[in-house]
Amino acid sequence: MKAFYQLSYKKPDSSVLGELPDPLAAEGHLLITVKAVSINPVDYKIKNGDLRFLVPSKFPKIVGTDFAGIVREVGSGVKNFKPGDRVYGAVNLFFGKQGALAELLSTDEKSTRHIPDGMSFEEAASLPVAALTALNGLRRCGIKEGDRVFINGATGGVGHFALQIAKSKGAIITASCSDANVSLAKQLGAHFTTLYNKPLAEPKEGPFDSILDAYGKMSGTDINRLLKKGGTYASPLFMPPSQIPAFFTRLITGRRLTSSNMRKLPEDYEEIERLFSEKRLKPLIESIYTLDKAAEAFEKTENGKPRGKVIVTI
Repeated sequence: MKAFYQLSYKKPDSSVLGELPDPLAAEGHLLITVKAVSINPVDYKIKNGDLRFLVPSKFPKIVGTDFAGIVREVGSGVKNFKPGDRVYGAVNLFFGKQGALAELLSTDEKSTRHIPDGMSFEEAASLPVAALTALNGLRRCGIKEGDRVFINGATGGVGHFALQIAKSKGAIITASCSDANVSLAKQLGAHFTTLYNKPLAEPKEGPFDSILDAYGKMSGTDINRLLKKGGTYASPLFMPPSQIPAFFTRLITGRRLTSSNMRKLPEDYEEIERLFSEKRLKPLIESIYTLDKAAEAFEKTENGKPRGKVIVTI
């Protein structure tokens, strides 16, 4: 099979498009003909070796977490899928498994979902990491109707999903984005916007009930200034302020700081799929590359500040 894989980390020509042996449909696994893969920050961090302490550095290494495709074969013990089914999901690369940027993927049944009617392969591949991360962040914030929410980085991969999910919950949303994306943020559900590269003035209505920092760059000073006492700050890139651990921040200020990394329980996927079917969640796909252009897809995701998602088709 053709695959996009790593021979090493951070060296010239370390990324290769070439031939690798076809995987097998082992017990409890599906062999999938891959149609689309989305590129996430976690993917380029794995590719660059930034997460080598979590991901074993066994080469060649195929990267790519999110996938969508068609079941080609099923291994023994598989109960819920058959050849020809349209499926999607996310590969867990943190235990040495191969990723999705290849013509074929072997993955376990538990990591796979049926693609809902009316959803394309590209849309399905865009969902798992980013949409489930956004959903988990808003859940941790305890978002409810009428809450005032600030979403930082509101038109990126995680942020554009967070905007739509928060809108579906009836939140009053202030979104930060670039000047070029203000109109898009409002289309996605923002009531108010602010430019991400300018200081955000404290809102006239008072501090926010919750902050979802999809961009992950907010300072401890801004968090304490903009978040009300008893409110929650969540980010997939959360690190406690360097001056004081998160526990003491909550003890002293009454503000909760938490990580919003991806959670992928069946009920999480079901909520995302329901919002899609109700036309309240629509993946925004800015760029689509073919497998031979996968290196460009990584460059776009890491350095191009894409609106929404970047997809590789196979």
